[in-house]
Amino acid sequence: MTGERFDVAIVGAGVVGCAVARELSRYALRTILIEARSDLGDGASKGNSAVLSTGADTPFGTLECRLVARGHQRYLAEAPGLGLPVELVGSLTVAWNAAEAERLAAIEAETVAAGFHSGRMVGPAEIYRRVPQLAPGAVCAIWEPEEGIVDPFSTPYAYARDALANGVEVRSACPVERAERRDGLWQLQMPQGAIEAAVVVNCAGLHGARVEALAGYADFAMRPRRGQFLVYDKSARPLLDVVLKPVPSPTYRGILMTPTIFGNVLVGPTAEDIDDIDDWRVTRESLDLLKAAALRLLPGLAAHEITATYCGIRPGTDRPEYRIIPRLDERWLTVGGIRSTGLSGSLGIAEHVAGIVVGEMAPAARKPAVVPVRVPSLAFGAPRPWMRDGDVDAAYREIVCHCEGITCGEIRDALAAPLPPCSLKALKRRTRAMFGRCQGFHCGARVQAMFDAAAAARGR
Repeated sequence: MTGERFDVAIVGAGVVGCAVARELSRYALRTILIEARSDLGDGASKGNSAVLSTGADTPFGTLECRLVARGHQRYLAEAPGLGLPVELVGSLTVAWNAAEAERLAAIEAETVAAGFHSGRMVGPAEIYRRVPQLAPGAVCAIWEPEEGIVDPFSTPYAYARDALANGVEVRSACPVERAERRDGLWQLQMPQGAIEAAVVVNCAGLHGARVEALAGYADFAMRPRRGQFLVYDKSARPLLDVVLKPVPSPTYRGILMTPTIFGNVLVGPTAEDIDDIDDWRVTRESLDLLKAAALRLLPGLAAHEITATYCGIRPGTDRPEYRIIPRLDERWLTVGGIRSTGLSGSLGIAEHVAGIVVGEMAPAARKPAVVPVRVPSLAFGAPRPWMRDGDVDAAYREIVCHCEGITCGEIRDALAAPLPPCSLKALKRRTRAMFGRCQGFHCGARVQAMFDAAAAARGR
C-alpha cells in the first residue's frame, strides 16, 4: 500500500476505532482503518463486562456522560439492524447497610438532577422478587431498567464489516512506526510501506500515548488499569437475570455480577493499576477475591463450575476525563482515555468525532445510500442456521463445539467472511467455538485444523 493517499486514516481498530470508521463511511471520504495487531478488537475491547450503560454511572456534566448516553441510545436503535443482540435485563445497585443506603439516596438525587429519570429506588421486596437467590440483608437498591447486556466481541466486528461494505479500507498487522507531516499531509510509515492522509484520528487505545508521541504530541500519559473476571457455567444462569452492582466509591465502581448474552454469569472486574500495558495476567489472589464476592451475593453459585477466567486492561490516562483533542491546524484528532465506557459510548463517540472531522477538518457530503450489513447473532438461544426452514447445508448439522453448539458450517462461514479472523483467538470470538465448559479440550484440534486450512487457502 506504499504511496496510497487517503482523506482520513484511523489508527486503532478497537470498538471505538471501528465505530468511527463506520460513522465516516457515511461520507464521501476515502478512509482507512489501521490496526497494529493481526485482528480488530484484540486490545482493550476484548476484555470487559459487556454491560450497556445508560451513562447514569458516569461523571455528570462531562463529555463522557453525554457521549455514553448518546451511545446507549444509538446502540439500542442500530444494533438490531447489524444483527447484534441486546437484552435489557436492567440493573440493581444494592445497598447493604444504612451508610450505603444514605449514599444511594444521594446518588439517586444526583442522577435525576443530571437528567436520568428511568432509575428508581426500590425496597427489599422488589430486590428479592427480581433476584430470589440473592443473599439476605439487602436494604434498598436503585433499579435501572434500561441497562442491558450485549456481545462485546461481535460489536467491533460488525462496525468494521459495515465500514468495509461502505468503502473504508481495513488493514491489520500494520503498526504505525512513524508519523510526519509534510506539505499539509500526514505520512504514516508502517512495515508494509507508507500512506498519506489529510487527517489522522488516533484511536489506538492502550497505545494511544505512543502514537501521539510519534506525531510529536504529549498531552497525556497512559495509566492502565487491569480488571480480572470469572465466568460461571451456563448452569448458573437461572440464578441471575439482572446486573448486580455495589454502591460505588468515588474512585471505584466495584465488582459487579451480570448475566451474559452468551448464557453465563460473569463476576468482575478487579481494579489494579499496572505499569505494563501488555500485562494480561490473571492472578490467584484476584480470582479468589472475585469468587468470595460472588458467593457472598449469590451463595447458590457454590454448586456451579467456573468455566473461564480472563482480564481486561482499561486504557486510562493521568486524567479522569476523555481525552478527545482536536488539532485543527495539524488535522490530527486524538481519541484517548476512553477507559471502561468504550463499548457503551462507542457510537456516541463516533458521532462526536465525525462531527469534528467532517465539520472542521475534511468537509464532505453525506452519501445518499448505505450498504446494510448483518453479522450472525451469537446470543444464547438465538436462531441458528440449522434451524432454518427447507433444505439446510449439511455443514450446519455437524456440530464441532458441543459445549456451545457451534457447527462446522458456522466456523466455515466465519473463516470465509469479509475480514476473516487472522488468529485462532479471533475465530473463537467470531463463533464462540472453544469458549464453553471444556475450553476447547474436545474441539480445539478440529477448530485449529479448520483455521489452518483456511489460512493456507488464503495464502495461495
